[in-house]
Amino acid sequence: MKKQRHFVFIFSLALLMGGCGLKTTPSLDPTSRLFLSQVKYIITAKEKKEFLSLKTPEERKRFIEEFWRARDPDPSTPENEFKEAYMRRLRIADKLFREGSVPGWETDRGMVYILLGPPSERYVQPLSNLPNYKGYEIWVYENRGFRVVFADKIGTGHYEILWDQSSAAFIDAINSASEAFKKYGRVGIFNFSLKPRVEKDALVLSILLPFKKLNYIKENGKFYAKIRVRVSGKAGGEKIEISKNYKLTLLKNKLSSLEIKLPLVAGRYELKVEVHDIIGGASSVKKIKFNLKED
Repeated sequence: MKKQRHFVFIFSLALLMGGCGLKTTPSLDPTSRLFLSQVKYIITAKEKKEFLSLKTPEERKRFIEEFWRARDPDPSTPENEFKEAYMRRLRIADKLFREGSVPGWETDRGMVYILLGPPSERYVQPLSNLPNYKGYEIWVYENRGFRVVFADKIGTGHYEILWDQSSAAFIDAINSASEAFKKYGRVGIFNFSLKPRVEKDALVLSILLPFKKLNYIKENGKFYAKIRVRVSGKAGGEKIEISKNYKLTLLKNKLSSLEIKLPLVAGRYELKVEVHDIIGGASSVKKIKFNLKED
């Protein structure tokens, strides 16, 4: 008869949580001007003041390196997940929303895309018969309950947010996102819960995601989040490396939990769990350490 094994958890969780409209200074070198332009949504007023007080390009280069290093959710790996996710949004914004010589990330549409992610629906009308606008775009964030209207008022391809048609929910979302980038940008931009449990011959990691912090696509009237989960580390001295992609349906403002099954062994577990929002580009990381003792 097979012997029943019992395990007891002894664990601790270490959470690693992954200024709009600031103008650059002409006296800066090109690299420094580009940096300040690109990080305008995540740099704090204190950091910007310190950066502008530096005298040489070499000093500013060291500042830039430390700026990103301080925001690395896991310095033990060569990747900087936060920087990669943020720069990915900048590249997409520049590709989609560049207006002449103005980089896409500095436009109103780029700002909204970077801070809130892609809309669930986007209506584009570059040629309009409306008397006040030559063209307009409407972005719908259905899961957040608001829309954003951009207008090209004189036909130059420059789109501005119509603030007089913006809801309080949108304005609050923009402000909250900006503050979240500044406050939590050092280690990520969304949180998730992580609970381990023993189930038969497997250790199950249950991951619950905050549906309001993710981005979605709409297909056949339903909203879906695309998530990549990567678990790495050691279990009982053995190396673990698991990566899986998920497509989750948003139902009644709730996402089902994700479950990752690991081999059940007695000993020390040291794991890093990375969750990546594939649509929005954001990442968040948690480290978990615990012992499983066999009774």
